[in-house]
Amino acid sequence: MPAPDTRAVSELQQIPFAHLIGSPLKAAVEAQALAAQSTIEFIHKVGFKEKAEPTDLVFANPTQDADAGELRSVTFSYKKKDENDEPKTFSLTVPFLAITPIPYIRIDEMTIDFNAKLTDAVTRNTSSSFELGTEVKASYSAFWSPVKVDARVSATFNQKSSATENSQREYSMQIHVRAVQDEMPAGLSRMLDMLEQAIQETPATTPA
Repeated sequence: MPAPDTRAVSELQQIPFAHLIGSPLKAAVEAQALAAQSTIEFIHKVGFKEKAEPTDLVFANPTQDADAGELRSVTFSYKKKDENDEPKTFSLTVPFLAITPIPYIRIDEMTIDFNAKLTDAVTRNTSSSFELGTEVKASYSAFWSPVKVDARVSATFNQKSSATENSQREYSMQIHVRAVQDEMPAGLSRMLDMLEQAIQETPATTPA
């Protein structure tokens, strides 16, 4: 089994995984909070009449209860037979919130994919040279004199080496977020049940 590359392990340890993973999670929590605030704003703007001085329903005065104001309804007329089996005009008043789908988005799943690719390439160049020098000298003074011979040998060996290192770093990160329409809170569901009871059908007055 080959030994792990200690340099690659060291570089991977220097990657701030806590920041890379924590930032998307924090963003998901903040997105969930914004979605909840958007639901409140939708209910306020669609379901209630606008006041003369519009205020933020949630953050206007955090020390007091929020006052949404008067319920907003839609009224329309139609004809049908009354209890005497005679055609008559009726009017129906229905709260907007009772006929409008309320967005309630929840983050159901979040997947973080992080890929790291480390590639190192080392190229070594080696060159060598060898030189050999020989010098022989001979001298004599007379035929009865001994011959003197001087020999000199010199050798030189040179070696040069160089290394070229190429490093490549590739990082990729993918975030998959899946949001769904969540079930309404118990309080909101009960409020809608009460709004259904507020639906009124009245006979329309016949103009003179």
